[in-house]
Amino acid sequence: MTGATTPWNMYVPKPYRAPDPVSIIASYPFGQIVTTFDEMPYATSVPMYLEGMPDGSMQLLGHMARNNPHASTLTAGQKALATFHGPNAYISASWYKDQPTVPTWNYIAAQVRGILQPVDDADEQLEIMHTTISESEADSGSTWLLEHAPDGKVDSLLPHIRSFRVRITHMDAVTKLSQTHPVADQKRVVKALEFRGGVQDREIARHMRSLWLE
Repeated sequence: MTGATTPWNMYVPKPYRAPDPVSIIASYPFGQIVTTFDEMPYATSVPMYLEGMPDGSMQLLGHMARNNPHASTLTAGQKALATFHGPNAYISASWYKDQPTVPTWNYIAAQVRGILQPVDDADEQLEIMHTTISESEADSGSTWLLEHAPDGKVDSLLPHIRSFRVRITHMDAVTKLSQTHPVADQKRVVKALEFRGGVQDREIARHMRSLWLE
């Protein structure tokens, strides 16, 4: 059980600690923002993006539908947790030959903890929307901008969203990719994942291959 004075951080076994949580969040920005209100937990799935601050700190930006009951519970100074999940894949014990073990799950994930500030000002919400769209469009091959929206569309939508910023106090990330197993076993896992062929299987296999190049 977590003690009262123990920081509540993500559980990260040492062999799997990812050195760059920022890159994981940037690659997999669709996550969950989690807060509590009146002793009840609330969680909403939304895209969230990191933004550097002049003092060198970072904050997380996002927004949700104002009709979402979660939106009305957001308050200044509230503690917030944001979780981000990359690909994951089941790993059969039969794929481990040199170091036999039990089945497991390989995955990539990150967590952010910080202090939330709801944003209701229209101009500030527009700034967050500009950042969100710019980041989201970056890998789409598109040059679409917020200014390209139909006349009046953005103004009509702004009252129906509630934005937020999270001043980050802690970031953690995990890349659990069979690092504790012999390379021969890792290669068998990669081959099996590629043979199974699911989208997430192939992504985990790609990330495992990248470890051999580091």
